[in-house]
Amino acid sequence: MQLALTSYAVATYLDAALNHMDIAVFLVDAELRLLHANAAAGELLERDTALRLHGDKLLQDAACGDKSLAQLVAAALGSPHDTAHLYALSLPRRNRQPLLLTVVPFLPPDELAALPACAIVMAGDPETHRLPRQLLMQLFDLTPAEAGVAQALAHGEALEDIAAALDISLHTVKTHLQKLFRKTGTRRQGELVSMLHGVPAAVRAQSFE
Repeated sequence: MQLALTSYAVATYLDAALNHMDIAVFLVDAELRLLHANAAAGELLERDTALRLHGDKLLQDAACGDKSLAQLVAAALGSPHDTAHLYALSLPRRNRQPLLLTVVPFLPPDELAALPACAIVMAGDPETHRLPRQLLMQLFDLTPAEAGVAQALAHGEALEDIAAALDISLHTVKTHLQKLFRKTGTRRQGELVSMLHGVPAAVRAQSFE
């Protein structure tokens, strides 16, 4: 009984941890049956058609190219247990940036060999992913305005577009940029963006509110 309670508690904590992640995480078996999905995955299925549920199976839209999620999951589950393999797939979306998938095997240990082999499918949407502003403020001691500029730069926006979006002058954006250089220890915009892309920010913005 103690083992069962402990296992349930661990599963509950892991589920809560996954729900804090900003990236969509699906757990599927070899037949693409959906075994688990975190909160971000549920939201992705609601707003996007590149991935969808058909019954209990996770499928890609027929217009998303020849390379299939089923092939990647099969390859991941067919890889040797003692080697680390990573499989990736870019799902094109009409007039939009592609949905980026990464598939890794999730194989049970020998003592749990009776459990089915599964694959973890992680889906990243470059259109919606943004670094949490509060996280940037904490990491680099930024003001909210500076963090907003850093957030937009990491998302690939030009200085002129940032000024328009934040309703501030281009001069003010450049002033914030100089402060970002000083606070992050960088000297060029490309170096700053590279650093921002290295921020471990696979957590939902709500986690910092």
